[in-house]
Amino acid sequence: LLGPHDRYNFGDLLFEKVVSKLLQTKAGYRDHDIVRAGIVSVDMSAHGGPANVLSMRKVQEMSRKSSNGPFDIVYTGGEALDCNHASAKRMMPTREKKKMAIAEKIYECAYLVPKKLLLPLGDSTRKNQAVVNSLGGYYGNIHPACKKALDTADYVSFRDKDPGGVPDSAVMVRELYGDHVSSVATTVLKELFPDGAKRKYIAVQHKWDLMMLGMENNKSSLAQALDEVSKQSNCTIVFFVAGTAAGHDSLEVYRKVASKMTAPSIVYEAEHVWKAVALLSEAEAVLSSSLHVRIMAFIFLKPRVTWCIPGKKHEAFIHMWDASDASRCVGTYQATWSVLSKYMGEAPAISLSKTEEAYGKAVELYQQSFDTWSGLINK
Repeated sequence: LLGPHDRYNFGDLLFEKVVSKLLQTKAGYRDHDIVRAGIVSVDMSAHGGPANVLSMRKVQEMSRKSSNGPFDIVYTGGEALDCNHASAKRMMPTREKKKMAIAEKIYECAYLVPKKLLLPLGDSTRKNQAVVNSLGGYYGNIHPACKKALDTADYVSFRDKDPGGVPDSAVMVRELYGDHVSSVATTVLKELFPDGAKRKYIAVQHKWDLMMLGMENNKSSLAQALDEVSKQSNCTIVFFVAGTAAGHDSLEVYRKVASKMTAPSIVYEAEHVWKAVALLSEAEAVLSSSLHVRIMAFIFLKPRVTWCIPGKKHEAFIHMWDASDASRCVGTYQATWSVLSKYMGEAPAISLSKTEEAYGKAVELYQQSFDTWSGLINK
């Protein structure tokens, strides 16, 4: 399984969770049959991820030497089409990991590599399979090296292709891990409210660069919008991080926004995929800029507002897979409560029953895709 599960970004970690679980429960694999690969070797268990992610250089060596080789390869998903190795290296959290990424590099595209690179040197008789699992970025830029790798795949599915797309694999999280999320939620609630009193809260995630870090007026504008949401809903605002790789979420920015608010707020500091999912699963509503936070709010049937730009991946997912009456991209902070309020009250304008119906369809469509490609690699 090759993907960006080598750094903390919870969507990327969720792809690996979903594919690993399905391979074991529906395709006859055991956990030790599955190798998790990235651009570096790293233990991601502190973030709820795989304990043994291996660099592609190590995986390449294993594949060429193993009696079970050459390995098949599944590109797990995400925005891999325009992610060259240099871009992925910048996402590494430490200088040490950046140096490791350079030393372990085998190809110019970070998370898509031609399947032939896993074949034994000089042996053209042995074959392997490659699968593209509901990849994002179908309408975006494609790096030439990534396109070259993509062209070697035996099965290709895209999240954003309309028509003909396959839902993001993260839609399976509730189906596969619902009980685990509920268990983790008990811990999260104790951490949020140590006095044991369950309070209503709204979960908030925001990518820092969308807020334009140096512009205090944007932080003030967001703070004012969250104050209104808190006042109208009688809920505490809880900030959480869905990813802290470079250019993603920032606890420091959350604290600055919280300092400008008058309403009660909590900055939840855990950098852990299951804690993030559990937190939003118990929220009254979810406000976010992340596509995968939006997807989690969708599958856990939560009122949801997404700050995003029309024409991008968020809008594509909402149009193709979310409920027909679900809120679309919201372009201003000031509009947040007016959109969220449509989910509220005794006779809400937006019905979560349609969300449940759309969720069921998304799960069914992703499972159909998985059944098709898992049959290719399980021969």
